[in-house]
Amino acid sequence: MSVDSPATVLLVDDEARVLDSLEALLGMDHEILRADRPDEALRVLAEARPAVIVSDQRMPGMPGTELLARARDLAPDTVRILLTAFTDADALMDSINAAGIYRFLLKPWDPKELTHVIRTAVERHRLVCEREQLVRDLETRNADLEQALARLRAAQDDVVRETSLRAQLQRYVSPRLVDLAVANPTLVELPGEWREATVLFADIRGFTRLIESTRAPVMVKLLDEYFNAMIDVIFGRQGTVEQLIGDEIVALFGVLDGEEDAAPRAVEAALGMIEAMQGLRARWSAAGLPVFDIGVGISSGPVMAGTIGSERRRELIVVGRPMIAAARIQRMTRLYDAHIIAGEETFTQVSERVCFRELGTPKLKGIKVRTALYEILGRKEPATAVAPA
Repeated sequence: MSVDSPATVLLVDDEARVLDSLEALLGMDHEILRADRPDEALRVLAEARPAVIVSDQRMPGMPGTELLARARDLAPDTVRILLTAFTDADALMDSINAAGIYRFLLKPWDPKELTHVIRTAVERHRLVCEREQLVRDLETRNADLEQALARLRAAQDDVVRETSLRAQLQRYVSPRLVDLAVANPTLVELPGEWREATVLFADIRGFTRLIESTRAPVMVKLLDEYFNAMIDVIFGRQGTVEQLIGDEIVALFGVLDGEEDAAPRAVEAALGMIEAMQGLRARWSAAGLPVFDIGVGISSGPVMAGTIGSERRRELIVVGRPMIAAARIQRMTRLYDAHIIAGEETFTQVSERVCFRELGTPKLKGIKVRTALYEILGRKEPATAVAPA
């Protein structure tokens, strides 16, 4: 039943004059079906599934309470109303409860009361149908989400199964580093040693709420565009994408190439990611798609880097305080309403290049030594030369 179409009401009574009176009263607002026998009413009920059934109590072969009890089994959403001339309400109560009757009305009925009861019964039926449709929609959305998550897991499994060095690396590092690694395979055969590096940790804000409120195909499209844009920025600064976990990106700078400008490149990558994110948000918003924002945490320092595995497949393993600190710093972006926050070790290497806001030395979970944090606001404009007077 659509919202605009009239609701169907089934009238059941063994007296034609009663059916005529009810139809005359209700026919202007509702589509009326009639039955003068209980067995005929059950047949009509099974085929038409009306919004409301109104039945007389005393009929040959079957009382109204029994008819409505059987109606509940045939069409449980149909609202059941009983008409009776029997004034002993207490005597009817057990039968009424057994049939799950919405209301019962005494004969002779009051026309205003009857039309009001029918209207409220129709509204009740509409709400029940809407609730069931919402439940079905939610089940469909959950199924879509499960399929999307399965596709994401399958995509990650595909990455794991890749065997060639180039196929492994070009998903994770910039094209320049891929060329270096292919030319010199020992570059990725790290024996397990401490190296100075910078870790960048990016995370989508409100990701769980986002996937619960967004259709799965749309969510996959947004994530594809997001990851493509972010990885392009990281690769453009010669970074290595160490992990993609759900909505998180962990990028490394300086681990493989050993260059000393790892921290500035990481900060440039973070600024580029925010700029790329602004472009994505503008395009998605113009297209009527959901939008989201990200936070980026950056930390520098010594990490233990090494490769493990077999001859057919090698994995880069990186551990150390900067790995933990970058994730903890990223969480602070929500507290300070900031897009990019860097630890002191990173900031001291870029302080002359960026505009910033000092945030103090908050306690980071799991890290004993406090460190100063700085919000990176943007690139510092080059000084303009002043012409001599």
